[in-house]
Amino acid sequence: MKNIYLSPSDVIGSGLIKVDEVRKTVCPRNCFDTCGLLAYVKDGKLLKIEGDPDHPITKGHLCAKGTLYARRTNHKDRIKYPLMRVGKRGEGDFKRITWDEAFDYIVDKLKLCKKKYGGESIVEYIYSGNREFLAKTVADRCLNLIGASKLVGSFCLLSGLSGATYTNGSQYTQGIEIWSKKAEVIMIVGHNSSFTNVHSLPFLWEAMDRGAFLIVIDPYVTPIATKADLFLQPRPGTDTAMVLAMMKHIFDNGLEDREFISEHTYGVDELEKAVSEWTLEKASEVTGVEPHLIAKAAEIYATNHSHMECGWGHQRYTNGHQTQRAYSCLAAICGHIGKEGATCNYLDISAYKTPSVRDKWDRGVRESMGFLEIDNVNYPKGSPSKYLRRRLINISAFGKALREAKEPPIKAVISWRGGLLSQQPDVKKMIEGIKNLDLFVSLELFMTDDTDWADIVLPAADTFEQYGIHPSYWHHYVQLQKPVIEPLHESRADLDFWCELGRRMGHEKFFPKDKTGDEWLRDFLPKDFELYDSLDSEQIVRIPEKYSARIPWADKKFNTPTGKIELYSVGMAERGKRHPGEWNPVPHFEETMESPVSRPDLYKKYPLMMISQHAPLRIHCQWFNVEEIQEIEGPPGIFINEMDAAEYMIQDGDQVKVFNDRGEIFVVAKVTNRVKKGVCEVNSGNWIKSGSSPNVLMGEYTGGPRDVGDGTMRENYDFERDGNTIGYFNCLVQIKKEN
Repeated sequence: MKNIYLSPSDVIGSGLIKVDEVRKTVCPRNCFDTCGLLAYVKDGKLLKIEGDPDHPITKGHLCAKGTLYARRTNHKDRIKYPLMRVGKRGEGDFKRITWDEAFDYIVDKLKLCKKKYGGESIVEYIYSGNREFLAKTVADRCLNLIGASKLVGSFCLLSGLSGATYTNGSQYTQGIEIWSKKAEVIMIVGHNSSFTNVHSLPFLWEAMDRGAFLIVIDPYVTPIATKADLFLQPRPGTDTAMVLAMMKHIFDNGLEDREFISEHTYGVDELEKAVSEWTLEKASEVTGVEPHLIAKAAEIYATNHSHMECGWGHQRYTNGHQTQRAYSCLAAICGHIGKEGATCNYLDISAYKTPSVRDKWDRGVRESMGFLEIDNVNYPKGSPSKYLRRRLINISAFGKALREAKEPPIKAVISWRGGLLSQQPDVKKMIEGIKNLDLFVSLELFMTDDTDWADIVLPAADTFEQYGIHPSYWHHYVQLQKPVIEPLHESRADLDFWCELGRRMGHEKFFPKDKTGDEWLRDFLPKDFELYDSLDSEQIVRIPEKYSARIPWADKKFNTPTGKIELYSVGMAERGKRHPGEWNPVPHFEETMESPVSRPDLYKKYPLMMISQHAPLRIHCQWFNVEEIQEIEGPPGIFINEMDAAEYMIQDGDQVKVFNDRGEIFVVAKVTNRVKKGVCEVNSGNWIKSGSSPNVLMGEYTGGPRDVGDGTMRENYDFERDGNTIGYFNCLVQIKKEN
């Protein structure tokens, strides 16, 4: 191969360093961009990560996190070997053990739980620490065979997905490389592109350079908002009221696309009736946005070739599904659906084939559009029936399930690729639930907030030490991932862990020891997919058109009960007959469950609404402990409006306590006009150990149409249509200067 050298600035030390190889790989983090990467390796060690210039969307550019990947992989604080708790839970006292000892302990405990309480007393806890899908699906195979409860739902996106799906029948995105060339108006909603979708920015700037008009809607003045031609800043949780007024203004002034509405939508009369009360003045009273700005946004959006890019911030409330319903209906009445440069993007699910078990139970078998062959891995030939019912545990109410689930109670949790304490709300209550467990296993790279409470801590392999497959939920390109280095220390790849656990639980037949990572990948891919024969991890492949149309809904076919865009949702009305919840079939506004209006009693004590955006240099709690990130970020802070700061006699840089009935945190005040008076912001992902995690203050609120109760369900859960999300931003707090 060609000699490749790294300069002294790339690697600690002096002189040029010749590397052995450069491998293409991919970033698996919970990020829109799913970047192509180049890994520089010498003597089995990862030295450096760069962006892959061959990737058609990310084009070789990386965020700060990506450039520091090698530092994180090689970090001195990585967990190096299995650990067993020797003190009380929460004390963080452990002793070193072998993998055999760890497996023996785990298997004995799992078998005891299964014998005493049944298999459903066992559940995994996983989210998006690594979005690779192969090991996740092999884990499902293992848990299916054990008969464990099944984890369903979402922290942060399914509430909005349900709103979009009930409107259009499915949810796919038009690629930014397409819409950015044609859109005359771009509306960005609840999406901090500068922090969470940085590779969208070059496309956006090009669009604006050719004259596209940018509208941004967000309760926080994000960096992208400062570039907007028109910025609307509603009170947190009130977007729906604003959008209902926009639709009324459009109808009142004849700005809607009547031909499109007549041919391709259902229920316009019901929608017009629903929005009739929402004058500009009424919406302004609720949202704090001036009437003329609401009108201007409506007029500009309706009368031009307009694209809407929806993030996920506006659905982190208990009313988020109706908010996305409203935005999707706004696009529809203007005819901005199914056209090049004019659509409504929320989330692309073209990779994720819906498991047929869901359809068999609840809706009759329908075609699943995703391309990943999940059932091939979940339910291998000869295993128990795929239609065997298992208890479902909703992750958006996981803390309640830990404390309140019965018949059986949850007694064993295996946590991996996610943080029970770092991502769930109301940390004190979560700890109460953990105390009820007979077994808590944590697979981690570092000693995090979770590991202190675990019985067994296992050293997880990092991204570059694993097999995987990585689609994006934003763009339409897929890469396979193969290990570029061997797992460091005594860490084991996630795939290896679940296969070994399956064998030790008595299911050797379904986890052959000699089965390679390539063979597992081939099980996961359809035979007509470009990567099936070659398994070439160097390739960057677009999802085939039959799974992911270049222009979604260009054919004007919508997978709804009426076959049209449903402004009045027949699907919601029907599903609401079977499941409790908030199923109003036309978009409507309700206050969030904890706001100045809905809880005036709490508001007297806690007069600030706290929201929590993603930190620019982290993914949730990941990278929080990387020294370079800490140096750049500085100490955890709270953004507070200058008028509120003056009222509480707080100056920029002061140490402050933020508190409510659930707990307290300590952060540095950052006085600003980026938030409105009465609103404050603390970045998500701060470790609890740092004393600054906003999750300590957040309540156990669940958004989305379906009421999940204590988090346990016996009836089938439809992730597209039940759509539950944690209402993180339903949070009132007070602030006080520390002496």
